[in-house]
Amino acid sequence: MNSRGRKPLAGVALLVILGLGAAVGLGAEDASKRPVVGELSGQKTQDKVSITLQTVPPRKAMVKWGNKVLGVIPVPRPLVVVRPRDSGPLDLVVRAAGFLPVHTRAYTFSDSRVAIKLTPVSEKNTLFGYRAEVPSESAASPDGGSPPPASPLAPAPAPIPQQ
Repeated sequence: MNSRGRKPLAGVALLVILGLGAAVGLGAEDASKRPVVGELSGQKTQDKVSITLQTVPPRKAMVKWGNKVLGVIPVPRPLVVVRPRDSGPLDLVVRAAGFLPVHTRAYTFSDSRVAIKLTPVSEKNTLFGYRAEVPSESAASPDGGSPPPASPLAPAPAPIPQQ
């Protein structure tokens, strides 16, 4: 083929691409004029969410949000907290007798269920980030950790011969 045979093909390809672009553009305009699916069905979005809190193992526990007590988780059932939708996260502290306090966050985007794993105080060394306790100063030695003084009765070390 010569160069004259290729030019009409390039022109046709350009027209096809422009035609497809125009067709896609028209479709996008039509889609913007159509109502949203939620509007078609007439459903209103709920303005409240329920956050369900449950402990594992099931124990009676107090749930606090800052200084405000949200409630006590009853033993056989979970605690359900109702909040406005998208009102921000809840930073909760859950305390149960004989267990370490648990800090957790619950979101208000949608209804959610939060399972809170309780750890007994005796098993705190199994948690990630556990640090062994530093012994108190009363249990420390009275000399402050300095080495004991040399005994006057100990023989002196032999001198090293020089060459």
